[in-house]
Amino acid sequence: MNLRDIVLECLGKIKAVDIIDYDMKGYSPFYDEMIIASVDSLRQATAGVGYIKEEALKNGFDVRGIEGENSPWVLIDLNDIIVSIFTHEE
Repeated sequence: MNLRDIVLECLGKIKAVDIIDYDMKGYSPFYDEMIIASVDSLRQATAGVGYIKEEALKNGFDVRGIEGENSPWVLIDLNDIIVSIFTHEE
């Protein structure tokens, strides 16, 4: 399974909506894709971070960092993919 599919599957588990996958190749020298999603609550965002981190590591991918855990906007750096999870209020 590739990293993009892992992220999208994990976002589906938490019932994230408004998922947008931007192809950043040629635009950013730092990452290839940016995936943005919205959730209803901080609890969903926290669960999403946990699922993504666990599945990425289990499948041999690196998790470079996580910013904003337990806040309305969480950013997960997966090297080639950046994931941003926002609560609707944010």
